[in-house]
Amino acid sequence: MNLPDYSQCVEINQLLIAMGVTQIPLLPEVRFEREIVTRFQREYLDPEDVKIGKKLIDSVIPVTKSDIAGKPGELLEYKGRKVVAYIRDQKAAVNFYYHYSGYKYHLCNCVTLQTMRDIGREHRYLATQRKDGMFEVHDLTVDPIQSGIVKMDLCKNCVEILKQKGIYYNPFNLEDYFSKYDSYTPKTIRKIEEVRKIQTYSPNQDDYSREYRRACNNKCQVCQVDCTEYTGILHLHHIDGNPANNERHNLQILCVDCHSKQPLHGHMLRNPEFKRQINTITQLRIDQGILTV
Repeated sequence: MNLPDYSQCVEINQLLIAMGVTQIPLLPEVRFEREIVTRFQREYLDPEDVKIGKKLIDSVIPVTKSDIAGKPGELLEYKGRKVVAYIRDQKAAVNFYYHYSGYKYHLCNCVTLQTMRDIGREHRYLATQRKDGMFEVHDLTVDPIQSGIVKMDLCKNCVEILKQKGIYYNPFNLEDYFSKYDSYTPKTIRKIEEVRKIQTYSPNQDDYSREYRRACNNKCQVCQVDCTEYTGILHLHHIDGNPANNERHNLQILCVDCHSKQPLHGHMLRNPEFKRQINTITQLRIDQGILTV
């Protein structure tokens, strides 16, 4: 014949604790810490914009006239940057021995560029920010095609436009031109970033109750009823009766029923709200298979 395990009986455990035969275990240690999140806005260079700038300086970008030219006579720009436009695939006037080509480069939306657009050849142009007046070209008059670096002169139509604007000087060089007239401001993107750090704090009564209930897995230290769904009926009990004494050894986590069984706590049974909560505790014990007599 199997007898019930009365060592797990609620009433017997409450009686043994009241008689001092057994003791409620000391609460687990709790660290009162909280995460502090500081948000701030940071600006970064737009990586796509940086990539474009680097490519213009180190290499070339294929463009159409509409990509780089505004109104007639305006300086050429690609996505806000002053640029040089030239034709890389050349069919004449290329001399790799002397590193020179008779083709011209452009800084303005001159008559030549407008004519090239009208005859459908604007797709031949490349944009660059190379500053030494030297350009990579391909000589299409030989087979196989040869490539090399050559010096090119500024288009005469562009010279006239620059003179009209008062920004042409002799001798002219691209390094000074870009330094003086390319006032491009790199694009930036803004991101909200977070810095998280753990900070200790001085807890109030609610903090003590919440954190110690959590440390006990929302279970009563006497009867072990699980009050996870009804944490309000799990109380923070002060052993010496002083609610200001929140030292760990003076605290216990008890369901409202076990709390009412503590010395000098009989008055709780006269409170209708506590009586309703005790009924809830009784039902929870039944549901959880906790033994009662």
